[in-house]
Amino acid sequence: MPRRSEDRYPVQDSTLSPEALGNDLPRLYDLRKPVECWFHRKGICDTYQVRTPHGHSFLKVYRHGRRTRTDVEEEVRLLLHLAKNGVSVARPIARTDQAFVTKLNAPEGDRYSVLFEAAPGECDDGGDLNKICSLGRTVGKMHHILDSFPLPYRRQRLDLSHLIDESIGAIERIMTHRQSDMATIRSIATRIKSLSLFGTMSSPEFGPCHGDLHGGDVAYDHNGMPTLFDFDSSGCGWRAYEIGVFPSSVDWMDTSRSADKERERRLASFLEGYSETRELSPSEREVVRWSPAIRHIFLMGHVLTYSTSTKGNHWVNDEFIDWHMTWFRHWLRRVDPG
Repeated sequence: MPRRSEDRYPVQDSTLSPEALGNDLPRLYDLRKPVECWFHRKGICDTYQVRTPHGHSFLKVYRHGRRTRTDVEEEVRLLLHLAKNGVSVARPIARTDQAFVTKLNAPEGDRYSVLFEAAPGECDDGGDLNKICSLGRTVGKMHHILDSFPLPYRRQRLDLSHLIDESIGAIERIMTHRQSDMATIRSIATRIKSLSLFGTMSSPEFGPCHGDLHGGDVAYDHNGMPTLFDFDSSGCGWRAYEIGVFPSSVDWMDTSRSADKERERRLASFLEGYSETRELSPSEREVVRWSPAIRHIFLMGHVLTYSTSTKGNHWVNDEFIDWHMTWFRHWLRRVDPG
């Protein structure tokens, strides 16, 4: 049936009015007026900064079709477990009815929101190795505490199907004319899948993780102590991969020798703190070494899947492919210097 002129076109990703959200918040939460709500950032989730006379917090609005109510409720359950057991996280804030998740009737369909405490301090570690060591110590404690988290964790598993296969599918769609380069990426993926750790799916090597520990989701207070936030990507996965994501995310496309050295320096300090809780096995250290390649394949597929829906696909071209192939070739030279 043809579309009628008065029919509204469907929406794939709305930006909800901060004024309207701000008007609703005092009805849902015990917030002292006046309440100000500002649109803070558009990403995989939309984030709003909420200000009251008592301080500020952040409202996260999850994307329609990407996160279900169960996904969001499980994230809240994990955060409450961590906070109860002394891990410094930005905690979800309960509504006056003691629920945490709010359903929003958005133009594209149901979306869900949660109000979170603001993590104290600044998000940039500034290369301070003491801060990075403290972060490693906090992540080690987090992984240990999550070994006692009641399973199942009803969220997307951070397994190789999610990290590699789904991303390879997205990458293949833009590289039909670059089969030799695509073969290089597939070859790296095959080698990743052969790593022995990926046959283990039990704690402490495998279990609930933050899921996106790139360093931008942690704030440091004036004493250099970290608070973790944004567990939207959390799921059950390999802790060694989670650790390897941290150093590999710093200037992740920079292939200079100085950038490689800086990542090694940051990883050593992180592991110094982490090992106070648990030493990594040789197979886990091998996954840490390969984590940059896993992360790169995942992120390449991730931006092709999600960024194109909000920014268009004008940037998906041979220059984009060349940029990433330069990184992959550099990576192969590092792991196979001969």
